[in-house]
Amino acid sequence: MKSFTKWFSGPVAIVLLASTVAASDSLIHGKIKSVNAEKKEFVLTDTLNKDHTFELGKAVLINRDGKESPSDLKVNDAVSVSYNKGTLTWTANYILVQEGDSKNCQLREGSIKNYDAAQKSFVCTDADGKDGTYLMNGAKVRLNMQPSKSQDLKIGDTILFVVEVIGDKTTLKDLMVTRK
Repeated sequence: MKSFTKWFSGPVAIVLLASTVAASDSLIHGKIKSVNAEKKEFVLTDTLNKDHTFELGKAVLINRDGKESPSDLKVNDAVSVSYNKGTLTWTANYILVQEGDSKNCQLREGSIKNYDAAQKSFVCTDADGKDGTYLMNGAKVRLNMQPSKSQDLKIGDTILFVVEVIGDKTTLKDLMVTRK
């Protein structure tokens, strides 16, 4: 019986760890190919010309021209999508439409490595393990999508953020912290 428990617990642990990894958010960039409002889904053609179907999450936010809403996605929109890569479906949680005031903006993700209150800046480690330093400069800060302050940032926080990139200048616009 003891060997059965050891044999059974190993695969169960692997499945649980795999499902935790699959539940983390990912980013993808591309153009909207089609939108089905009734099914609450859309098809995105990525930068490699491959199509992906996404469900709209229950609390999805679409950032168009700096304004967020749960709808307002259009065919041919250039977008960045933060999504949950589920086992059967991909679910969009945050969509940045790159037009108007957001034309030069990018959606990025990572975790807080360091925060300097005096400089009002933070260091973020991205999914590729690269560090970047960002100045707060009046950027909107949210904790679990509720208004917050930069002083509430903690090392290790998972973040999704919007930056405007013009030439070699990067300006932080919006910082969203996810904390359980």
